[in-house]
Amino acid sequence: MRRSISFTVLFFVMLSVLVSCYQSHKRELDLAYTLAESKPDSALVFLNRINQGKLSDKDMAKYALTYYMAQDKSGVDVDNDSLIRIAYDWYGEHQDDSLYASSLYYMGKCFLLNDSMEQAKACLEKSYSISDSLHNLNLKCLALDKLIEVEEQLAPYKALNYAKALVKMYESMPNVSIYNKVAAHLRLGENFGFVDSLKQALEEEKKAYKLAMHAGDNSLLSYVSQGLANVFEKNGEEDSCLIYARHAYELNGTDRFSCQLMLASAYITVDSIKQAFAILKQTTPKTAEDYYSVFYTRSQAATKAQDYKMAKTFSDSACCYLQEMYRTASKAKVSYYSSFLKKESERAKMQGKAEVQRWVFGLTVLLCLIIILFVLYAYWSYRKLSLARIAHEQEIFSQKQQMMEKLHQEELSHRDVQLSVMRTYLQKKIEVVEKLNSSVPNESKHIVLSDNDWTELEVFLDSVEDLFVSRLKQKHPNLSKADLRLMMLLRLKLSQKTLASIYCVSEKAIKQKLFLYKDKVGIKNEHFSLRNYIENF
Repeated sequence: MRRSISFTVLFFVMLSVLVSCYQSHKRELDLAYTLAESKPDSALVFLNRINQGKLSDKDMAKYALTYYMAQDKSGVDVDNDSLIRIAYDWYGEHQDDSLYASSLYYMGKCFLLNDSMEQAKACLEKSYSISDSLHNLNLKCLALDKLIEVEEQLAPYKALNYAKALVKMYESMPNVSIYNKVAAHLRLGENFGFVDSLKQALEEEKKAYKLAMHAGDNSLLSYVSQGLANVFEKNGEEDSCLIYARHAYELNGTDRFSCQLMLASAYITVDSIKQAFAILKQTTPKTAEDYYSVFYTRSQAATKAQDYKMAKTFSDSACCYLQEMYRTASKAKVSYYSSFLKKESERAKMQGKAEVQRWVFGLTVLLCLIIILFVLYAYWSYRKLSLARIAHEQEIFSQKQQMMEKLHQEELSHRDVQLSVMRTYLQKKIEVVEKLNSSVPNESKHIVLSDNDWTELEVFLDSVEDLFVSRLKQKHPNLSKADLRLMMLLRLKLSQKTLASIYCVSEKAIKQKLFLYKDKVGIKNEHFSLRNYIENF
């Protein structure tokens, strides 16, 4: 009797422990979902504490959705679908759940990051429709914003209508952030530009500018000014383009690559070649796309300065980086679809669907081949066009030289004809170069510098800043490689926020680190900071 009572008590104790553990995980999961929108980093902390093995299928789906959402809100573009697909598959079988629309939105965003436009469109349209029926305005706006991004590549006029609808939605919402309104007007202006309605594009950009002025945020105003400069450039209003490009740079563009590039382009349009090269010299490109943009802009400036030999050199460099971009894109696509193939194959094997597995394998391989062939064809086409343009430019230049020699030998008897031919040639040259204009990629929040980046940075500072690194090593031989790298970043006048992104720590930790480094370089004055010392070194 006593033994049975003991077993009963032990059973209920174990049951209560299991229930309490489950309830604890469930509370942490609910809290993480609540925090994912406003405090994504804190949400990730809670999620990492949860034992996934103890979650039910429903909770695991919510866990996967919340984790992907927190990463997205933290500014990380996650193009790996292994996590969000768990939520997408489960909620797809339980479409009455209120989180189904959210899973569709984030799955659509993942498809968009991997350039699967038709799949992204299908998910986002469904998410938009369901969120509308649920009166979830925030999710509806998010889905519509991403739909615009998809349709910009598939149907520009449809994207324009979506952009107009997004502006109206934000104007009708009483508590919407002014930043969202500015972004909506900028997006609408951009879509007007895609359909060559530059007058309407300029009007929307000006509306965004007024809202940014009212917000009083220099960073926001800098982005809007840059957009205005871009529209003025397309309209051929060179002076206005330069004014707003310079305004954007002065507000918050000294460390922003796209802003520097816009100002350099504006200087080129008004024939201020020296200023353009000075701005381009300040840029710090990090990706192949950045290097391509810099060399392409330099080729424009050299052409405007009639230095055709240098323009050809810059064009060749830009072409090399363009090839690297295509190779990287091709490898990324192959990697993504190979990963997709592996996951689909494993799922088919687990479900005993060998035939489905073979179809998925064949279709995925075919899709990979199509993408590779498309990339190779696009690269080949661009290469052929570039070589043809360079050959055409060389031929024109050679003809021009021969003409000039002939005219010189005839003692400038046909000077008026020579000047007319030169003007015509320069106009054609400018038109050819202006066709090479391209967009600039987005920046990511976290900055990662490789050893090659550090080496290039050291060489750059030694050449531009009067052997800064060499002098620093000579005066402070006790500094380690990591110490020197921090000093190099300070020499570039990077903000504490940027330093925190590079070292992946908080701004407070960076501030403490700079204070501790004062002793290493022998700063005794408590009112004189390490940053001041490095900048005046």
